[in-house]
Amino acid sequence: AELNAIADMSGNLVSQAAGNFALTAATHGNRVTLVNDADVVVTLPAATGTGYRYKVLIVTTAWSGGTIQAASASDSFLGGIVGVDDDSDAAYAWKGEANDDTITGNGTATGGKVGDYYEFIDVASGLFLVSGFITQSGGSEATPFSAAVS
Repeated sequence: AELNAIADMSGNLVSQAAGNFALTAATHGNRVTLVNDADVVVTLPAATGTGYRYKVLIVTTAWSGGTIQAASASDSFLGGIVGVDDDSDAAYAWKGEANDDTITGNGTATGGKVGDYYEFIDVASGLFLVSGFITQSGGSEATPFSAAVS
């Protein structure tokens, strides 16, 4: 599966049907997962230091409560996401804080609009490096990060 993931470029885009799902190395690792569900919960695999990259691209008009979360509260996010306000073109930088394990997009203040993307790299046991770009609006832009997995 690992050799195929590197050598076969035809499978670099994974379209995900509606409904909650878990990312796996075999299906989603080192690929772009296209998410077309406004309320989806995407669960990352456990962070073990594999180096796998998981990129999630929002292709629905906007999330109304979509989330990407760690497999357990023992995994956390390091890194950050850049946001731009589509009302005023102001820019924001959101940093993952200690114990953050969830990203939530609401379609306005915390992002989750079409074209937003999030990348997670499994860098160590219990740790994902996160980067991405989101479009925010509504006048009360806020961080998409939280510590919500129990």
